[in-house]
Amino acid sequence: MLLFLTLVTMAIKMEVVNQMEDEKVFEIVKSSGNTGRTITEIVSMSRLPRSVVRILLARLEGAEKVGFRKIGMAKIYSAEVQ
Repeated sequence: MLLFLTLVTMAIKMEVVNQMEDEKVFEIVKSSGNTGRTITEIVSMSRLPRSVVRILLARLEGAEKVGFRKIGMAKIYSAEVQ
């Protein structure tokens, strides 16, 4: 029973951290205005690993909070107008 409660507590803490990271990345993207930001810029500003930023951006895309446009090989992420 103790192991189960520990796992549940860890899962809740991880979800809170993920929400904070989502908000952090969204605020960085939103602060760019219409120009947008590349994933490299978001990584350097958030100080999160690139793989984590990519996952968070995919979540935000799914929630239709963030969109991107391609310019050459780069993707430029910007906040979706709602």
